[in-house]
Amino acid sequence: MRCSSAIPLAALLLAQLSCAAVGLTPVRQTMPAARLALAPEYRVFYDALEDYGDWTLIEPYGYVFRPDVNFVAWRPYEDGFWVPTDVYGWVWVSAEPFGWATYHYGRWFNDRYQGWVWTPGLDWGPAWVAWEQVDDYVGWAPLAPSPRGTDPARIPGGGFTFVPLSQLAATDLKSRLVQPAQIEDRLANARPIKNFFQREGVTINRGPDLTVVENVTGTLPRVDLTETPEIGGLRRTGAAGRARDAEDQLDATRRAAEQAATQARKISEQGLAPPARLPLLRPVAPPAPGTGRRAPARGRGGAADSTAH
Repeated sequence: MRCSSAIPLAALLLAQLSCAAVGLTPVRQTMPAARLALAPEYRVFYDALEDYGDWTLIEPYGYVFRPDVNFVAWRPYEDGFWVPTDVYGWVWVSAEPFGWATYHYGRWFNDRYQGWVWTPGLDWGPAWVAWEQVDDYVGWAPLAPSPRGTDPARIPGGGFTFVPLSQLAATDLKSRLVQPAQIEDRLANARPIKNFFQREGVTINRGPDLTVVENVTGTLPRVDLTETPEIGGLRRTGAAGRARDAEDQLDATRRAAEQAATQARKISEQGLAPPARLPLLRPVAPPAPGTGRRAPARGRGGAADSTAH
């Protein structure tokens, strides 16, 4: 849920946006089974995303988020665009209201029965994908969680989505995507892109080197990810007051996510240039068990500081 960015990240949220950070979520009198089963630090995601899909049980992962999308045609990391940043490399900006969370925290995997589903995480990253280059095309595929990954061979359409290297920075990216079957004769030349970088103990892959892309496209203006101040901490006293504060923060996060997605969609549909500065949304987790301190907004498998949409 929330927003906050740590460094520019731009994007991640990229964008779009205007973010806000959210804090603890209120305890409901009748807590849904899925929310109750999630670790306390993941319940912020449940509260922020419940209007955009379902939480379903898939073992051994537990409850995972399944967005309300076209089950057959939809896949993650397609409805949005990439923006170049100096620190994080390529940051994904989503045109979906749940994207601030699902593309910058946690992992995606393709379930045989449920389709694409998302497992929450705490580490922020510019995007949780694997990158590869095939001649003059570049592709990305969602990283799967452990304990078992997703077999690319059984993902409808394959695991990777490609685009000509010269089009990677296009904001109307969706209209330029290339599926593996369209370049099948070149796939034998595929090589992974391992542009790894570590920040605050989290390893991220920054994707194609910006200078390599610029050799094809010309200079790419960098996007700055800006840190958005939290929407205030808990101010009211008593359990009821704290719950009201948490609900207000949750509402603010939802509004920021909707606004960011709307802005990203406008940019994408019209092929506009991305803003020079993009605010990020990042959740503020509840206190870690056994401590009086809030857990850092970092997640399972990723990169750290900010959240782009």
